[in-house]
Order: sequence, then C-alpha cells, then structure tokens
Amino acid sequence: MVMAKKNKRGHTRDSTLLAIIGLLIVFLILSAVFLVPIMDFFHGSFTTGRVYPERADFTIERRVTLRNTAVESDIMNNTLDYNLTIAQPYNITESDIQYVDSIDWDPEPNFYRKYGSEWKAWDRQIEPSGSDEIMMSYDVRTSTVSWDYSSENSGTTDDISDELKEKYNKNQWRLDQDRNGDGDRDWMIEPDHPEIENLAEEIVQDEENIYDKSRAIYDWIDDNIEYEIGRSGRLPKHAYWVLESGTGDCDEQSFLYASLSRAVGIPAWIELGVLYDRGGERWGGHGWIRTKIISENNTGGWVNIDTVNDQFYFRDALRFTTWVDDGEEDHIEEFYKYIKWGGGELEPVEDDFDDVRMETDGRIVVRNGFALPGFEAWIVIPSVISSIFIYSVYDKKKR
Repeated sequence: MVMAKKNKRGHTRDSTLLAIIGLLIVFLILSAVFLVPIMDFFHGSFTTGRVYPERADFTIERRVTLRNTAVESDIMNNTLDYNLTIAQPYNITESDIQYVDSIDWDPEPNFYRKYGSEWKAWDRQIEPSGSDEIMMSYDVRTSTVSWDYSSENSGTTDDISDELKEKYNKNQWRLDQDRNGDGDRDWMIEPDHPEIENLAEEIVQDEENIYDKSRAIYDWIDDNIEYEIGRSGRLPKHAYWVLESGTGDCDEQSFLYASLSRAVGIPAWIELGVLYDRGGERWGGHGWIRTKIISENNTGGWVNIDTVNDQFYFRDALRFTTWVDDGEEDHIEEFYKYIKWGGGELEPVEDDFDDVRMETDGRIVVRNGFALPGFEAWIVIPSVISSIFIYSVYDKKKR
C-alpha cells in the first residue's frame, strides 16, 4: 500500500511537471504569434536583422498626370500632342517570384510587344492650360527568394557563355552630353572607363570565383557609396559620376555595380520596377541588379543584388519587376524616356503610386546577408528544446 501511494504521488508529480512544460510551450507559441509584429519593429530598428514577408499579395494604382502649361493663343496652336509608353509587369515563374493576376487602365491604351515584353502606349492631346491623367491598377503576388550559392559551389567567369558576356559586358547607353565635365560624352554603364576598370581589378584581385568577386564589388559599394535621393524629373547619374561623387540613388548605384562587374567579366544588368516602403506605406520606382551565377557543376542562373537595400543574392517580396534590360543599346534609354511630346509646353510629370491593398504571409529574417527562419522559430524551437532538457534533468534526479 505504501508503494502504491508513492507511485501515485510520483505519477501526480510527473503529470504536474508535464502540464507546466505544456503550458510554457503554449505560452511561448502564443507570444510568438502576438508579439512578432512588435519584434519585427525592433528587428528593423535596433538590430542588424531585417524582417521580410515570405509572400505578398497586393494591389497598387499608378497615376501619371501631365499638364500643358502653354497659354491659348490666336496666332499659334499650343495643343500638346504626347505619347506615353510604359512597360507592363509580367510573370516571373522562377521560385514563384512574381505573378500578375490582373491589370486595369483608364483610358484604354494601345497594346503591343517589343524588346521581348509587353508594353502599353497612349497617344493623346492636351489643350492649352489643360491636363491629362492616365490610371493603371495592378494586382500582383510575389515571394521572397534567397539564392543558395557560396564560394564553395561557385564557378568562375570561364564558365559563363561568350554570348552572355557579349550581351552584358560592354559599355551601354551613350548620351550626347558631358554632364560631369570630364571632357567626354557620358556612358551610363561604362566598364571600359580606365578608373572603373582599374578599381574593379583592385577590388577583386584576391578572388577567383564568381560569387566572391560579386560579393567583393557589392561590399565595396556598400562601404564607399552613400545613398542619395534621386533628382526628380532628370536622368540618373552615370556610373563614373557616381564613383566620382561617392553618392547615388538606387539605379545610379546599380549602373556603377554593373560597370564594375562587367569590367571583371561578370555579366550584370539593370532590373527596373517598383518597391514598397513599409515605413511610409507607399510605393515608388526602383532599380536593382540582375547578374549571372554559375555553380561548379555548370548549373545556375540569374540572381538579384540590391546595394541600397543591403540585399546580396536576395530578393524580397515587397517589390515587383516591370522590365529587365535586354542589353540592347537604345532600349534602356527608352524605358527612362517614357514620355515624348511635340508642341505645347509640358510641366514636370507627376508619376504617383497608391497603396490600395497589402497582404503578407510568413517571415524571413536576414542577418549579415543570410536568410533565417522567422522570429517565431527562434522562440518556439528553443522553448521545446529547453522543456525537453528540463524534463530529462528532473526525471534523472527523480530516479
């Protein structure tokens, strides 16, 4: 009878301990669910980690407004005739990066295909002192992607095809002006510039594979080029200008990265689209890098790099692509010069994005360039391990 009573007491003690451990796990899981939004804020503000959703589903509206500032005259016709041509977002099926569910517009555009993608164009008129507005609405689903490459599994520039090198390792987008006063016409992307060429070789001199060379260029820009808000209504700075000034916005830094990368034989080109600013809850035009990676077993593909958002071989879900540079000389210039007009006087264009709907799912924490599971895992997993450890120690002492 005494033994039975002892066993019953031991069984009760075990049950109590298990109940406490169970409640601890439940508490920590609920804490992860309800406190993660708060922790996300702290991650973004006070730690080196950045938190991104695994997936996003959103609707945005783009509104382009043009105004004819010419005054009506009996002597001359001041009607403004203009053409607006905009690349259309499209599906990127690799790793479920981007799916465009629907696009609406008002007024109805002309629809055609050029440079390997779909474009929309409007040919319209604005009377003197009048204005015109073009509206577009996009429903898009996106995913965060972290490409799993490293020094250990990277190939070399010898593994990259000559066709791709010929397409993306040259000077590109020649302008008819010398905006920074160096005595020569500007190239937006200029791997052949002597200073860019020499700097690129200096940056990667101790590196042998594609991954390490790309990382060295990325780190150099991160350490030496400061972010600067772009100048509204003007063409971006070219690569050498960014190098000279030590400052640049998103696409300007991308021009410099592409130039340095091309100078050492790694094809890199510009990807253009729209980025979501979580702090201001707004969208804005953005540019970043698409570049080539080949693994040691001769497989691989393209990856993304975003120098101003500290993303190396990583792409967050809070963006979408509208057009990717195809390497042809005039095509990237046409993307930037998307409004052409004759007659009348055009006021600087208003090109605004409105956040209509944003839904996200899951979390990815990025620290020091490495994507890690969401913050929930860092609560739940340790709590389970700790509970097992506590129970094993208790059980050992009991015996």
